[in-house]
Amino acid sequence: MLGTPLPPEGDQDAQMRFSMGQGYAEGGLMAEPDEQRLFTEACLHGLRARLCDDVDALDGYLPPHVAALARKIAGVLEVPQPVTA
Repeated sequence: MLGTPLPPEGDQDAQMRFSMGQGYAEGGLMAEPDEQRLFTEACLHGLRARLCDDVDALDGYLPPHVAALARKIAGVLEVPQPVTA
């Protein structure tokens, strides 16, 4: 979509779809993933998996790299921490 000519003037629907697609290509849905967002997402999924005791389910609905990080986080949460007074 980047660098291609606009659709004909008379086709408003095509121009609107082209414009939306160009916006996605320039930085919307097709942008590189934000590492902080991915880490936060993995933390939340890891915490939920640990609380529900369902770490194996992470592979069923997460991308592999997020599932691996969430599994690591869930593993850390499994280790009992010493109580400090």
